[in-house]
Amino acid sequence: MLLAALLCRANTVLSVDQLTQVLWDGDQPRTARKNLQVYVSALRKIVPDHIDRLPYGYTLVADAGESDLLRFDQLAAAGRQAQRKGDPAGAAALLGRAVGLWRDRPLVDLLDSPFAVRESQRLADRFLEVYEDWAELEVEAGRAHGLLDRLGELAGRYPFRERLVALRMTALDKVGGRRQALACFEAHRQFIARELGLDPSAVLRGLYREILAGEQSPAPPQPPLAARLRPAQLPRDLSDFVGRSEPLAALTAALTADGPCPGVVLVCGPTGVGKSALAVHAGHLVADRFEDGQVFASLSEPDGTPRHWHAVLTELLHSTGLDIAPPAEEATALALWRSWLAEQQFLLVLDDATSEADIRRLLPGRGPSRTVVTTARKLSGLECVQRLELGEFTPSEAGELLNRVLGTDRVAGHEQALPRVRQLYGLAPAVVRALAAKLTVLGHLSLSAYAEQLGRIPAALDELMVGGVSLHDGYRRFRRSLAPSQRAAFDALGALPQAAFDLAGLRAVLDGVDGLAGPVERVAEELMEANLVSVTGAAEDDEVTAHAAHAAHAVQPTQPAHPAHVVRYRMPPLAHRYAAARRYGTA
Repeated sequence: MLLAALLCRANTVLSVDQLTQVLWDGDQPRTARKNLQVYVSALRKIVPDHIDRLPYGYTLVADAGESDLLRFDQLAAAGRQAQRKGDPAGAAALLGRAVGLWRDRPLVDLLDSPFAVRESQRLADRFLEVYEDWAELEVEAGRAHGLLDRLGELAGRYPFRERLVALRMTALDKVGGRRQALACFEAHRQFIARELGLDPSAVLRGLYREILAGEQSPAPPQPPLAARLRPAQLPRDLSDFVGRSEPLAALTAALTADGPCPGVVLVCGPTGVGKSALAVHAGHLVADRFEDGQVFASLSEPDGTPRHWHAVLTELLHSTGLDIAPPAEEATALALWRSWLAEQQFLLVLDDATSEADIRRLLPGRGPSRTVVTTARKLSGLECVQRLELGEFTPSEAGELLNRVLGTDRVAGHEQALPRVRQLYGLAPAVVRALAAKLTVLGHLSLSAYAEQLGRIPAALDELMVGGVSLHDGYRRFRRSLAPSQRAAFDALGALPQAAFDLAGLRAVLDGVDGLAGPVERVAEELMEANLVSVTGAAEDDEVTAHAAHAAHAVQPTQPAHPAHVVRYRMPPLAHRYAAARRYGTA
């Protein structure tokens, strides 16, 4: 099972959690991670030099000469490329070689595993798409007779795939089996009426009428695949998007500027401030300016760890119309990507980047494409980009969003509750949206009453939970992506009595913490780079002195006023709440 999982995702990193889920399907023994290490060790003896261990998982490195699946993908991509170039004979030959690699149902000896069942279906769908493309070319070339047996077998095994039914009907008609073609349609019509209560599709009904009339016409010419599949991958825009007028104007101006410009906009800010929402909203506003489409890709796994570059690049190549697997060697693969992109005009949105290297390797070398990158870090080492730093909502922006979601009648007269929420959690968009969603459910509570209720619940971030998603989740995911030294420092900050502090307070909570990188000043720089700490002024400190997390457990009392020249720091209130909750066991 381990070998099957790694082969099905060759050249892609699978995390330890993903692999334990594959092997034990949620019923992991206490020693699951140790067992996995033992299995990998044994597997390395069978396939030496092919399994790599990375900090967050394992990958099986292979090429098309070693894996029939990779060879299948390579041939299928080459065949479709030939088809786009107007070479049907070459396309049929390449797709036919891909089809010839297929033997039986994938992973047929492992189908007692839910993972294997899902993968088998996924791979079968990939095969069927290629088979249908090839069969269509064969029928058009007058070689329908040799397809009849296999088409009948596959149509029987996958009776809901109407394209197989249409191909079988066409092939039968081409070889003089008009009655059999009509009978094939009638059998399919009865089947889906019985199983789904539906009629065949309009396309299939039209084919039936053509065959019945004895005047089947050739299928209308199809546009090139790249034209049919112009990507429009931006997630759904928020209809109640509010505020952010200045960064939105700067972002749209950068994306639509002609002539020399950075071509890359970095949208950064702490977790929960709406970086992805801004990038998506701006992308929808300027989408028509990018004639080749809009592509959206996440650079992180669902657990917050970075995705392997090869997996991201494979996704980007397919999304932009080059249906091939990139080479395993990084420099060659990136050269292919930049060459492919140079003459095209895409809007690329690269979401949730964790390092400068993740971004640099994917940026176009030249051309009219534009790129937006979102990140919870500052990524100060990334050169030649336009930077937009997002912070919390202003009270007026927060009030506008609440008005839109809850209605003005529900919010009117309760605007003074927002400063209370700001003291407790800050006014990051994630907080305001969670507050609005919670009040939508709690229709009997006013905004003021709920703000007071929040103040009586110590470090209860999960109080703002709706639909199974809490404010904990974003920082839990972000924490996993931090370097070990940053993670240790972040956890220690939970002991601070409030979100605002000075260097002496920072030194007090970090004293004795293992694994920190250098003196406290250096640690402070790392935390600022991760957007976990910012330098602030005394006036801003006054606004957050009421925000304390488990003050009774704090290592020091609230600090007295400091001279203006003393450097003061502030954590995002949401980050401080999460760190405190972890420290005192409520996260």
